[in-house]
Amino acid sequence: MMIEQVENTDYNLLIVDDEIEVTKSLARQFRRKYKIHTAHNVDEAIEVMENENIQVVISDQRMPGLTGVDFFHKIKDRYPDALKLILTGYSDIEAVIGAINEGQVFRYITKPWNPTELEATIKEAFEKYELITKNRKLMRNLYDANQNLEEKVKLRTSELEQSNEKLKQLNIEKNKYIGIVAHDLRVPIGNIFSFSELLISEYSNLSVEEHLEFISIINERSSYSLSLMESFLDASKIESGILELNFKTWEYNELLKNCISQNIIFANKKMQTLIFESNEDNHSVLCDRDKIEQSINNLISNAIKFSSLGKRIWIKVEKKNNQLITSIIDEGQGIPEDELKSIFKSYQTTTVKPTAGEKSTGLGLAIVKKIIEAHNGKIWVESAVGKGSCFSFSIPTK
Repeated sequence: MMIEQVENTDYNLLIVDDEIEVTKSLARQFRRKYKIHTAHNVDEAIEVMENENIQVVISDQRMPGLTGVDFFHKIKDRYPDALKLILTGYSDIEAVIGAINEGQVFRYITKPWNPTELEATIKEAFEKYELITKNRKLMRNLYDANQNLEEKVKLRTSELEQSNEKLKQLNIEKNKYIGIVAHDLRVPIGNIFSFSELLISEYSNLSVEEHLEFISIINERSSYSLSLMESFLDASKIESGILELNFKTWEYNELLKNCISQNIIFANKKMQTLIFESNEDNHSVLCDRDKIEQSINNLISNAIKFSSLGKRIWIKVEKKNNQLITSIIDEGQGIPEDELKSIFKSYQTTTVKPTAGEKSTGLGLAIVKKIIEAHNGKIWVESAVGKGSCFSFSIPTK
């Protein structure tokens, strides 16, 4: 058995003839157009059919054992799409025509054959094979489409209803957010307006100390309003799916120490101690430094706000497998168990109040959760009333 190779074609032509010179002659004629497979008996031909995707078979009618028509009858059920051509002498034409009428043979070619006619016949056979397979595929797709149409319509209808419901909920949430922000801004802006108006109208009657007091109030109220607006804009970006992260490799311990230095002044005001602990000198991590620092600062700031004077706050980092676990642990008031489930939701506040009248937007922890999750990490909290809280998050190491 011999296989002739040809480039740039997926067409497979099998030539079956017990005369070696015939197979060689046909192979030479078509090897530049098709991938040629040859066999010199029926057993060899069946073996080729089993191992190759044969689209067209051309077989001699008279061969030892089975005739070409018998061979085609034997393989018709297993290879129904393969186009079958017979090479025959005039004495066998009647039997071949009968096979054609029964659909077992596509065409016959008489010996000696005309090369041009044979080439056209084989080309036509490959074209018909393409049509048969394309039509079968189209019919199968049409059948599948008809079978699944009703189910798809139901599915799409359900998806549309869910999408509309989600849009309604998002619109409700948006209006709620706007209402909350407007409500939260009204008081500090009202304070700013009242004290600035008082400074203008009573400027000459106020002492230097009163001027400084009113300006400090205006500054504090402005700072809170700005913080609220920034938090609201952050939350809006995150909810809209447009949180942009700039990932770079950073030395994580240095990042944490920088966050501690930013918060030390606020801890000192309440005579609190910030304690840094790490189980390794260096931790390399791929992250958006600004966003991770924003998250850590929020957690440290909360620990300071909700802890009393003189308390300790630990900032711990440890590596477990391929994760960095950062924990901010305080000796504060703790959070009631029934409030822990909703603590990372937007505009959720607890019954626990800051110990020195500090303000909270109710957005910070929700923003932190989204940032950590955008880093393929997780955040969680453990807390006990009267003992304190431990906020922890994990992010992958480099």
